[in-house]
Amino acid sequence: MLIKMGAEADIHLIEWYGKIAVSKVRKAKGYIHPLLDREMRKRRTVHEAEMINMAKRIRVTTPLLYFVDPLNAEIVMQYIKGQTVKDLIDTATTMDDRLKRITEGMGVYAARLHSNGIIHGDLTTSNFLVSNQDRLVLIDFGLAFHSTRVEDAAVDVRLIKEVMSSAHSHLFNEIFNVFMEGYRSVVGESQVNTLLRKVREIEMRGRYARVI
Repeated sequence: MLIKMGAEADIHLIEWYGKIAVSKVRKAKGYIHPLLDREMRKRRTVHEAEMINMAKRIRVTTPLLYFVDPLNAEIVMQYIKGQTVKDLIDTATTMDDRLKRITEGMGVYAARLHSNGIIHGDLTTSNFLVSNQDRLVLIDFGLAFHSTRVEDAAVDVRLIKEVMSSAHSHLFNEIFNVFMEGYRSVVGESQVNTLLRKVREIEMRGRYARVI
């Protein structure tokens, strides 16, 4: 069953050896030469699987990988029963203890990735899930890449800050501050200050670009 159509890939719910699973298949692009397109989809599929495994090794909970098929650009992975953090925040009226723990955990995950040279590339509240067992799970590493540049980490943080301020404005200050508390608990005050300065620089560049 198709559950999501994306620009890069389609997501299906499937049965995998008696259990519900998620199949992510990268779509062919008709405007790219078939041989080049096949090679690109193959490499991106393998790269995403590697990123998921790397994240798991540094204690960022991700779906389990069941099968990777580079030739067909498909990844079969664990289906997480639960809800997105986006939906959780949308229905919240205050920052209760559970939401604080989850939001702080998001910051911890982001810091673990960045301090190990991994940039998620699509760090949004829709890509954090809370399972029915109340575990925080990070998904969709399709845009992830290796980098130790502060600016790249700042782009990740800038994105989730922007999402929080626009989609969750009623709790923005609370959730972003708690997110950064979680981040700070991993990397320390000095690195957080450097990161936030870079985030502000990116924001200022964006405002300047809109003015001109």
